[in-house]
Amino acid sequence: MVKTNPTYLSRVFKEETNMNMMHYINLKRVEEAKLYLQGDTPITEIAFLVGFNDANYFSRVFKQIVSVTPLQYRKEYYR
Repeated sequence: MVKTNPTYLSRVFKEETNMNMMHYINLKRVEEAKLYLQGDTPITEIAFLVGFNDANYFSRVFKQIVSVTPLQYRKEYYR
């Protein structure tokens, strides 16, 4: 295992991707959540499945990225 300074890694990541690591992680979580939203899994459970500890925070992050809440997304695209 290579030891890397977290601050350095974060800086290099941002330079290469033009986004911070947390935003990237949240984008990936939301992408995965969209797959779960195709089914009947409760939104609270989806939040935990994709790595959020708080369903309300998950909904806020989802809306920031997708422009609709998880429930609205499910209703608009899969019902």
